[in-house]
Formats: sequence, structure tokens, C-alpha cells
Amino acid sequence: MPTPASHNDGMGSLLYPNGGGICRFRVWAPFARSVQLEGDFTPPGTPPIDLAPEGNGNWSTDVPAGVVKHLDKYRYLIENVGGGPGNDDSRIWRRADARALQVENSAASASGFVIAPFDQSVRPPFATPRFENFILYQLHVGSFAGLNDVTAFPVKSPDRTASFKNVVEKLGYIRDLGFNGLALLPIGEFMGDVGVGYGPADMFAPEDAYATRPDRAVEELLELIDQAHRKGLAVIFDVVYNHGAVNDNRYWRYDGNYYGSCGGGGGIYHENGHDTRFGCGFATWRREVKDFFLDNARMFLRDYRADGLRFDAVQFLPDDAVRHIVWALRNEFPDKYLIAEYNPGDFESAAAPLDPFANLGFHATWDLAGYDQAYGALSGNDAVNNLLRLIGDFKNPDPWRSLRYLLGSHDQIHDDDGSHLEKRYLVERFGGRANGYALAKARLAWALNVTLPGTAMLFMGSESHLDGYWDPDPARGEHRIDWARMGDPTAMPMRRMVADVNNLRWAHPALRSPAGNVVHVDYANQVVAFKRYSLDGDLLLVVVNVSDNQWTFGEYGVNLAGESGPWREIFNSQAPDYGGIITTGNPGGPRFVAGDGRLYLNLPSWSLLIFQKT
Repeated sequence: MPTPASHNDGMGSLLYPNGGGICRFRVWAPFARSVQLEGDFTPPGTPPIDLAPEGNGNWSTDVPAGVVKHLDKYRYLIENVGGGPGNDDSRIWRRADARALQVENSAASASGFVIAPFDQSVRPPFATPRFENFILYQLHVGSFAGLNDVTAFPVKSPDRTASFKNVVEKLGYIRDLGFNGLALLPIGEFMGDVGVGYGPADMFAPEDAYATRPDRAVEELLELIDQAHRKGLAVIFDVVYNHGAVNDNRYWRYDGNYYGSCGGGGGIYHENGHDTRFGCGFATWRREVKDFFLDNARMFLRDYRADGLRFDAVQFLPDDAVRHIVWALRNEFPDKYLIAEYNPGDFESAAAPLDPFANLGFHATWDLAGYDQAYGALSGNDAVNNLLRLIGDFKNPDPWRSLRYLLGSHDQIHDDDGSHLEKRYLVERFGGRANGYALAKARLAWALNVTLPGTAMLFMGSESHLDGYWDPDPARGEHRIDWARMGDPTAMPMRRMVADVNNLRWAHPALRSPAGNVVHVDYANQVVAFKRYSLDGDLLLVVVNVSDNQWTFGEYGVNLAGESGPWREIFNSQAPDYGGIITTGNPGGPRFVAGDGRLYLNLPSWSLLIFQKT
């Protein structure tokens, strides 16, 4: 008779580093009659290894020393108990380990790989930035590199999907733009061969298509994280706990049980899960499933040493499950940045609206209204009031609680069939790369993003005025990051501006502080000005003009609400070096507040100017 594993020390496979080569296997299969293990260590003619029931739904065993080694493939053979509601014992269920750290592919019957524990002693030291000190660059691994690369890009597959290693080659590019963090779209194994990543087929294993070989995915993901840290870039992973994949979902009827109504009955991982419009939710009412996701988050933060997590569509998760996961992470990893995409007003929400910070435990939420407010201001639609909504009242002592993306995130730019004309890069929505007004509005949007309170995030390609839309599947056309245009004459001025205004945020604590106030509101001319300041005396004035009006002879007066003294222009989004058209500015010496309390200046159309009190 088989005996259970000697230690109750977690789930999945564990090759003990100091255990003389013993490997523990444990899997949750509460509706199994028997569970067996086969792999590279059970060659043809050798019987599979029996796992023992632990009496709690788990099955486990210790495989003796010297039998299993790093990167051995393995999978479970699960015999369903049969009888009762929703049990199917008509076949043996061949399954990859639900917690395998790497798998061959997204097929349910694919094998996993035994992964030795990470050697943390050889990894570079890195301190997660303080939460007010993030400027994030959002990217999708598979479509970030490869198209028209000017460097020697090793095309690793006919589908042109980029790898973790290809992203490593671009880290210097991102850091030179003044970003200090990567916000990666989901990197877990997902349904199909290529996609956005929000159809999770596997929670623990990275996408095999992102590796030069499936058995190298973990190694190469670790390399990406370590190289990012060496460059000074934090890494934030996007996790999708609210629904599983529609296809290739390895957790669907995992142990042969198909009880539950969601999507036709998904069994232990999906039983009575909240059904979403994207796929069947998980059975997070079960403690085992809540712990499954908690352990997944721990893996990213503890083992991979990620700097934060972004939780997708939290409104589709029951509140008790969210609290179970997030508060445990807050206690265990107090320096890691936990972000929620949370829209409690969604008509398919799983629960009543709650405070995402005090109740659910997140540090920050995506500013779901900000993009539309920015688009409204730049479209002339209630422009001043939309600007004022964006700027806010400066009453939040922790502005990093809001993650803002005024040029759009993947949600605003991804279009999988080209029919959604509102899902485009911002430049495209205002006329395209050949339109000077469109370029000016895009420059203004990012400059405003960086000068507002909150965490700023830019989606890949926006820094180069890419137009059109983004779709990672090359079978539907090359709507990916095009490196022939990322450095062309239209792109370079925008890249210079992005780097300059990002570096201004680093140079001025005022732009990372919670403090500020609106000092000037001009509805007639569509101009707003606000101050940003810090306790160490750093004081800036930000002037925003969202109109075609232009003042060129020092004739526009900004009310400074009692401020006096000299002010020097340190940034102009319409400067010629950034591609400004018919520009005017305030170079040279400082300008002084006049007797009427106004600062008179030159003000370009569709511009953002920053002045420093000297």
C-alpha cells in the first residue's frame, strides 16, 4: 500500500534541495478512486507510481532519492470514483499537475516539468520602489518584439511570438525612457497559441510559447525578472483569478467530477463559480480553491520576487475570497504593490460594492474613468470640467492609490477584429501620425499623466506615436509593436518628450507628493493651471491649454492665487524638440508675477507647460 508524503509542506511537486534527491508529489483530487504518477522516471514497462489518499481530498507520495530529477516530465492518472452526482469514471483522466511550475503546452493532458527550487542566493538584490515612486510601462510579451527589429532578432517560431529573452533585449530601451517598472500582461499558460493572456488555462506555469523551449520557460522568466531588477526596473504581474479559459482549461473537470451548473458543470475548481461574460468563474467558496490562488500569488511575490500584482476584474470574485487572498499578501509582503482592476458597478458583478482599500485590502485601483475624461478634454467635450475631474482636489494623502493611463491601456487599444473604431491608439483617434494636432494631444496626455497625482502607466508603443490598434495574433495582421516605426522621425520626438517628462518626475518630489491645488480655471479659453509642491520646498506650476488658442506675446495671465516671485519654464510639450507645430514658449530667463497677481506667459495651443519657482 502506498503511504502519503512524509511532510505536509504544500502542493505540487517538490524536489527537496537538502533531502538527498527525494521528490514529493501532492495533488487535490477529492473525487478520485485512485491517483497514479507517470513521467520520465517511469519508462515504458515500468508501472506508474501510486499516490496515497490523505483523507482530506489530497493524494501524495514521496518518490525515493535519485529517481526524479530537475526538468523531468510528469503527469497524473486519475481514476474517478464513479456514481453519485457528476462523476465520470468512463476513462482515466490524464492531467498535468494543477500546480506544475511549467507545462509542455496548454492541453489538459500535457505533462508538467519538475522544477527544482529557485536558488535565491544567486539573484540580484533589488528593493521594491516605494508606492509613490512607480512609473510603469505596460507590455505584452508575445507582441512586444520581433516585427521589423533593427537589431538581429532571432525569430524562434513561424508565428513570430516573442519570448521572455527577447524582452530582456529591450529592457535598456524601457529604462532609458525613464520608466522604473514593467506592468506585464498575463504571462501564464493561456488558451490557444497566441493571445492577450486573459483566458488562463494554467495559473502556475508561464506560457510555453514565450520560451525558447517549453522546459526553459521558468528559467527564462526568472532571467527576465533578474535582468529587469539589474536595470532598476520593478516587475508587476497581471493575475486572472476571476474566470478560467473557455478552451484548454486544465482545471475543467480535473478529477473527472463535473458537478455544478457553470458552463455545463466544471467540477472541483469551478463548481458553482460565478459565471462571467469571459468564462466560468472558479469555486472560490471552497477553501482549497481560495488557497490555490493565494499560493499562486505567493509564488510570484516570494519565489519569482515580483514587486507587485495587478488583479484582473476583481468585481467577478466574491468578496470573502478577495479578502482571504489580499489581506494575507498584505501581511506577508508589506512592501509589494497590490493593484485591482475593480468595477463594482459592472452589471455582472459577483458582490456588492466595497471599499477596495480598507475592506478588500488593495493598495491601488485602476482609474477606470481617467482615460474617458482625458479623451473628453482633448476632444473639446466639456473640456475644462473633464480636466478638473482628472486633476482632482488633492485631498488623497496616498495618490498612488490611483493607477492612471491617459493614453490608454491594453483595454482601450486592443481590437481583435478591427471593427471597434474607439479601440485605437490615442493618436489614431485624433487623426493619425501625420496629423500635428493628434501628435500634440498625445504629448499633452502623457505630460499631464506624469504631472497628476497618482501612478502613471503607459502602454507599449504610445511613446512612439504608434497608430492603428494592437492585436497580438499575427494571423490577423501585423497589429503589433513595429520597431521600424518605434524609432522613425515621427517617433523620436515623442520618445524624447516621454523621457524628459518622466525624468522631471524623478527630479521633482513635488510631482510624487500628494500636495497641490488648482489656481486658475478659464472656461472661455479652456485653460487650467494647478500647483504641485512638496514639504522640502519644491514648487511647480502646471499650465494646461486644451484649445486651438495660442498666445505669443506674453499676453496670457495665469492667476497664481497669492504666489509671487520669479518662475522659470522647465517643460513645454509643444517644444520643437518634441515635434511641436507652430510652437511658442517661454525660454530663457524667469518670468515674474505681475502686480495683479498673474504670471503672464506665452501659451501654445494644445500644450502642457511646467514652471518652477526659482
